Order: sequence, then C-alpha cells, then structure tokens
Amino acid sequence: MDGSKFFPRRLSFPKICEILVAYLNAGADKEYVGINDVAKKSSVSLHNISRNNNFFKSWGFLEESEKEQGKYILNREAAEFAYAYRIDPKGEKTREILRRFLSKDEVLVKFVERIRREGLSRDSAILELPRIYGDLRADKVGLNAFLDMLVYAFGLEEISVPKEMPREAERSIRVVKPATRISEMRITPPEARLTININVTPEVSPQQLKEYVKAILEALRAAKISDA
Repeated sequence: MDGSKFFPRRLSFPKICEILVAYLNAGADKEYVGINDVAKKSSVSLHNISRNNNFFKSWGFLEESEKEQGKYILNREAAEFAYAYRIDPKGEKTREILRRFLSKDEVLVKFVERIRREGLSRDSAILELPRIYGDLRADKVGLNAFLDMLVYAFGLEEISVPKEMPREAERSIRVVKPATRISEMRITPPEARLTININVTPEVSPQQLKEYVKAILEALRAAKISDA
C-alpha cells in the first residue's frame, strides 16, 4: 500500500462495504467491471461509487484496468473480505480479514498503536489522519467512515461512537412532578353559591396555582363591586 492515500468521500462505513460487495456481485473478483455494472448491484448512487474509487484504489481494494480506463477488479484479499462481509458482516473472521489487509500499511499500524498508547479521542484522530496521509480535502463523513473501519477491524473501542441513550431509558429516569388536582373549590358569596372545578397539570408550579386562585378571587370581588 504505497503512494498517496485518500479517504472515503461522504459515505458511511456500511456503504463502503456495500460497494465492495457490489463489485464482488458484479464479477469484479474475476474480471474488470465498469461502475454502471456495480451501481446496478448496489443502493449507492453511481456518483458516490465513482468518487470513492480513489479511496478504494489508493488503499489497494481495487485495481484499474490499464487497457480500459474506468473498469476495475477487486484485489484478491479485498474480494475475500467482500465475500466474508456478505455472508457474516459481524463475524470475527470477517474483521480479521480486513485487519490483515489494512495492516499492510505500516503507517496505519503505527497510528492504531498510537491511538491505544495515547488514548487519542475520535476528534483528535479525525484531525490527525488528513495530516498524516496528506488528504487535506477529506470530509468529516468520510473520515468518520474510515475510523469506523478501524474500530471494526482493530477493535478500537477508544474511538468508537458512544451509543445514544434509548428513549425508553430516558423516559424512565425523567423526574415527573405529581399532578395536583383541586377537584372542587366552593366560593360562596352572600348573594350566590358558586362551584369552580380546576384541573392542574404537572407543568403548573405551586406558585402559579396560587396566582390562578388569587386571580379568580379578585375577579369575583370585582364582579361583586360592579353589581353593587
């Protein structure tokens, strides 16, 4: 894996793997195939496949035909990974194949060791990678995809994305104020008997409740005065 290296462009790691499987399904483990053939085997657009081929070629996943420009064939080990990923995407053997393939790059191996040794954060790794490999046009989506690839292949939990708290768990720890209910309040002036029902939701504070009652009493007093 010598020469300049490029990172994925605006695609997630699962989509990168989907493209490799699409190349395999299009026959690229046996012969050179065009991007149109690959697009037919994938949900990824033709444009996104095309602009990620620099990444695939620079890391050795693909080789371009010298006779027919724009046609590619999978590297033997890349084809082996694509096959394993198609059968068992979460399998340890699948991860091992990718790890062995990526470990051909000594710079990457040293970077992985540095992540473990120094405990680099994901944000720090995103800033470091373009500088190390010289791909200063790399975008954040593609860099995250590459880091996810490292997490997948090398088990780098140090830079894995924290899982969001499930909504059910979030709801279970939410503090809910008990509902306050005044089922019946009777205010009985000399001239009349009045019944007022007030339903109070949990969002109403005790202070607001006092203000509501005060406003009602003031309104009744004003009405009494006007009638007099």
